[in-house]
Amino acid sequence: MYGNALNTYRRNSVTTIDDPKKVVKLLFEAAIKELNFIKNHYNEPLIRGKHIGKAIAIIGELQAGVNLEAGGEAAEFLYGLYGAMIRELSRLNGHQKGIETVERSIRYLQELKKIWVEQVLNQPQEKAISQEETQK
Repeated sequence: MYGNALNTYRRNSVTTIDDPKKVVKLLFEAAIKELNFIKNHYNEPLIRGKHIGKAIAIIGELQAGVNLEAGGEAAEFLYGLYGAMIRELSRLNGHQKGIETVERSIRYLQELKKIWVEQVLNQPQEKAISQEETQK
């Protein structure tokens, strides 16, 4: 389910993580990082394009991991949301309104990550924030 993401992460990181639930958290963090990079370098087409591609690939991994059979309506919603983000990000063309799309995607992913950390990883928000701060 998250095998491709796990393999990609292992190739690009010193740390190895075998827990798919933690991989999902890392994917959220990586997508948010790429989107912030796009936002901060939006007027630089080559950089923007490179990081749009990375963000779309990461969000695609998140979408591929959604279990539509077991997840019911919530999974269908999530799958559609990821698809909408991918479509909108692929349409970014340098117009200033595109920054709104990037910022909206960041907000969605931050909220999804928060829910994932609290409900799936069973970490209270304060603990999740302090762990992120220590990793910086």
